Amino acid sequence: MAEAIYESVISTGAECVIFDAREFPGIDDICALALGSSTRMKRTLPMVKRLLSELPALNGLPAAAFGSYGWSGEAPDEIADRLKDLGASLIEGKPIKAKDYPSDSILDECRALGTKLASRCQ
Repeated sequence: MAEAIYESVISTGAECVIFDAREFPGIDDICALALGSSTRMKRTLPMVKRLLSELPALNGLPAAAFGSYGWSGEAPDEIADRLKDLGASLIEGKPIKAKDYPSDSILDECRALGTKLASRCQ
């Protein structure tokens, strides 16, 4: 899902970088943020949860949440709620979720999201 968002952003000519939550460099010099996690045992992955707790106020930064799940799918909603609480401007009304593995239609949604995020950076 992250790769589909990335490829879409790059195809517009905008810059984009994918980071593992452990290596997230912060939000300095970014114009948009897409943050995702799979749901494990009804929870966001621990490193993503930590990253969310350390983010500063987002002050209208365009942002989106996405993720996959096997049973329940809480992580993408938790991410979206936290981004909203921090003041982000959510691009989509709801996070993009994939049951088990992203289907072609879910990947198309991710690509559309990437295009929307890139347009907010111009």
